[in-house]
Amino acid sequence: MVLPLFMRGGKAISIPLTRHYILHIPLLPTLISLLIIGFLYNQIRPHPPYRPYIRRHDLTSSPFLVDPSLFLPPPPPKGKPPYLPEPLKPKPKHKDGNGNSGGMVIPNSVHYVYGLKEPKYGEEVEELPYYAYLAIRSALINLSPEKMYFHYKHLPRGPWMQLLLPHLTLVETEVPDQIYGNKLDHFAHKADVLRLLAMKYSGGIYLDIDIYVIKPFDDLLYHPTTLGMEASPDSRRTALDPEGLCNAIIISQPHSSFIDRWLSSYESFDGGNWAGHSVVKPWEIARTYPDEVQVLNERAFFWPMWHGEEIKKTHEEGSFDFEKTGQYAYHAWESIAMGYLSKLSPKSIRENDNSFNRMVRKFVSPEDDEVYRKWKGHD
Repeated sequence: MVLPLFMRGGKAISIPLTRHYILHIPLLPTLISLLIIGFLYNQIRPHPPYRPYIRRHDLTSSPFLVDPSLFLPPPPPKGKPPYLPEPLKPKPKHKDGNGNSGGMVIPNSVHYVYGLKEPKYGEEVEELPYYAYLAIRSALINLSPEKMYFHYKHLPRGPWMQLLLPHLTLVETEVPDQIYGNKLDHFAHKADVLRLLAMKYSGGIYLDIDIYVIKPFDDLLYHPTTLGMEASPDSRRTALDPEGLCNAIIISQPHSSFIDRWLSSYESFDGGNWAGHSVVKPWEIARTYPDEVQVLNERAFFWPMWHGEEIKKTHEEGSFDFEKTGQYAYHAWESIAMGYLSKLSPKSIRENDNSFNRMVRKFVSPEDDEVYRKWKGHD
């Protein structure tokens, strides 16, 4: 009896069946058939149930074992957060025949970050205050943005928010708890990071909720990044030795190198240093890389200041004229000036002739009186 002969010069396999009959089987089809049969059998044969690997900490008594609950948080995800909008084109001003907007590089958009605080148990989400409504109207009137983005976690309620909604593009944000492994405990520091992310990936003009825009920013929109000095309350320091560059107003194109450096500096973030990364750090970066940022002096955005009698004079006296100074905006320092800001009404703004009221009157809408009356329940 002759056994099968394989791979003989590529010829067919010969298997003698009897003394007179020989079966010839082609080599290639035979191999293919065997492979198919093997595959099908593997699919239909019973498999043991899948048992995922479970790490058992009680299987070792090593003193070097690190509990995963002690691991530092992972670094922030790379790439653009999915909720951030795409950059808009710069403001269409001074267009030439080719459609170029005169060299402006800043997207024609305004950003606010607000409503990050978790409401207290059993309480409603906070209302948008009247002074914030007026501040946002000042940006609508004097900046004329193509879009005004309102970044929030808990959308404010109330009549003033309802009046603004037709003008806002809502962006429900993801509030960060850490950056580069450093915890962000206070909502203000979370907002600091969110505004930088918005500037990095979307660009435009970021404004704090208590910024009153006095005139257009058009002549500032030709440089990749612009910030303003915040004067120091220490009278021994000169104008060129300020507290820093305040992040209450940030003007930036997307992916500006300065904003990238500012974000990277959060690797050394310390929550105990309140204004370290929002005011002091950008000034340090600006002095190291002066070509990457356009710095305005303390009179451009943040004057009068918050210390001394400045807030009282602004709200009780009329000697300061915001229009004559030529400044772009006024930061109202809400945390310190809340005693004045919280009492604002359309009537008080018209009747009390002080520096602040004269500046903000043009932002009062004709419908504000009726809305305010119903809001306070004076029907």
